[in-house]
Amino acid sequence: MVEEIKELRVKIDGLSQLVKNIVGNGLEKNIEAFFNDEGNSKELDKAYDSLILAKAWLGKILGELGTVNPYGEGYKTKEDIEPTADTAKNIKDFPLDSRNWGDNINNISHIEKVDWLRTEIQAMFKQIEETNFYGIYFHEDEMGDNYCNWFYKYLHEARFWLGFELQRIKETQ
Repeated sequence: MVEEIKELRVKIDGLSQLVKNIVGNGLEKNIEAFFNDEGNSKELDKAYDSLILAKAWLGKILGELGTVNPYGEGYKTKEDIEPTADTAKNIKDFPLDSRNWGDNINNISHIEKVDWLRTEIQAMFKQIEETNFYGIYFHEDEMGDNYCNWFYKYLHEARFWLGFELQRIKETQ
């Protein structure tokens, strides 16, 4: 189960990197929009935040399963800070072609990218069900919420924000 959770963390990290690097104006039609840094809409920024929080809660679940925390303490300099664990290393190799875009991948619109991201997040819920970690008891916070509830909340929230991005585009064009 630990490996499956780490794989989910890497996938969520990849999706968060893609969300962070979409141009939020809704007009870009080049796949390179996934990889530039021109800024995003608030909806995409919030989707990014929700994805990294979902990943963080999976980290808490890993801790509950007994994995060692990859982050140290006593940082004094920038060089002391541990790199982020479970990251998608080469985001340009992320599997963007799940919709069989093939040679047309450079012509997909901003709307198609956002829709694809929403679909990928939805597909993760099925993958999560297959790992069956939701049925395992994990620590509850002071409000009685299981760590898995927080993970699900933020993953759903990311998908909501991407839907809000589609609505923003519809209302501004």
